[in-house]
Amino acid sequence: MREDMKILQDKEVRLRPFRGECDVDASTTWYQEPEVLRYSEGEGTEPYDRGTIERMYHFLSEHGELYIIEVWENGVWHPIGDVTLCPDMIPIVIGEAQYRGHGIGRRVIKLLMERANARGRERIVVSKIYSYNKRSRRMFESLGFHCAGSFIDNKGRSCIKMELILGSNKGE
Repeated sequence: MREDMKILQDKEVRLRPFRGECDVDASTTWYQEPEVLRYSEGEGTEPYDRGTIERMYHFLSEHGELYIIEVWENGVWHPIGDVTLCPDMIPIVIGEAQYRGHGIGRRVIKLLMERANARGRERIVVSKIYSYNKRSRRMFESLGFHCAGSFIDNKGRSCIKMELILGSNKGE
């Protein structure tokens, strides 16, 4: 974990810095689910085992700020997904199905937009959204992101790249 990372939150959603083994344990079921894998890693992705998740989290921690997404429920914070703020990507997973489609992803990205802006970042880049992931694209567009290009990934899947120029750096 980076020394300057802190908890980011609104009333019912918080982003807590990744803590290691306990977070790998909590996320294992997310990366077994076909819907999570299809939308985050691409069609045809096999379920992740513990070693794959550990390597993924190690990579994300080394390249950005890795957070566990939590919701306030019955008086406790419950982990439901993960997100990472990196210079060239912002991977997000809402791993618990019952929390998808309720605006939590949008709230998470808004918290990261505030964090990036406070850190003086000029832009936020979403490096890969699969073309069939309309829900994710609409969510990012609703927050002001625009399509910065399209491409075919190394497995032949159509993808788009999105970016947002942050407010304090637009010359306003």
